[in-house]
Amino acid sequence: HGFTVASGMAVGIDTQAHRGCLEAGGRTIAVLGTGLDVVYPLSNSYLYKQIQEQGLVISEYPASTKPARSNFPQRNRIIAGLSRAVLVMEAPNKSGALITARLANEFCRDVYALPGSLDNPNSIGCLGLLNRGAHVILSEGHLLEMLGAIPELDPHSALEQPLPTLAVPTLEPALAKVLDAIAFEPTSFDMIVQQAALEAGSVSSALLQLELMGLVSQAPGMRYRKLVTEY
Repeated sequence: HGFTVASGMAVGIDTQAHRGCLEAGGRTIAVLGTGLDVVYPLSNSYLYKQIQEQGLVISEYPASTKPARSNFPQRNRIIAGLSRAVLVMEAPNKSGALITARLANEFCRDVYALPGSLDNPNSIGCLGLLNRGAHVILSEGHLLEMLGAIPELDPHSALEQPLPTLAVPTLEPALAKVLDAIAFEPTSFDMIVQQAALEAGSVSSALLQLELMGLVSQAPGMRYRKLVTEY
């Protein structure tokens, strides 16, 4: 889809992100917390070679710099700075991915997170991000739509489709207020908070529920649009 994937070549999701990108013929950047001549972890030696040949390996550390605990949070700021958006797939409560997400937010990048079970300790960090206003991602197609990867229909060949009228259950007052505050055109989070006259945390929670119900969708830049005409 034309996007470059940047990650830290760590064991787990980092590794899978790089591999998936390479297998799809895409571009990927590995940002190291070591010198360029130090492969860490060693189990990713072959992946390191692949990225050298098909992508880009970068580091701010001098040659021969060994892995150190303090290097990796510093490395994460480069990942956040390079990126248009950051996606957190899984994150326990103390995770380097949460550092990357915080830095991305400070750098005015979009932050996306995958919701998970309350019983899964690796989902706690993602749920916390969603509670603080990160974009929820429900599928691969949803992520691509959020990033603007799905091409728009040709206006000369596409038929105008009316918005669907859905059978919507009676909404709680807070949900109804938030839905009323959202237009059919993308509406900013701040505008929704202002129009609904609710706390930002309550609005974030309501938006997540409305999205899971299929009543609203997210747009880039912390904006939302209504998907139903009657409710």
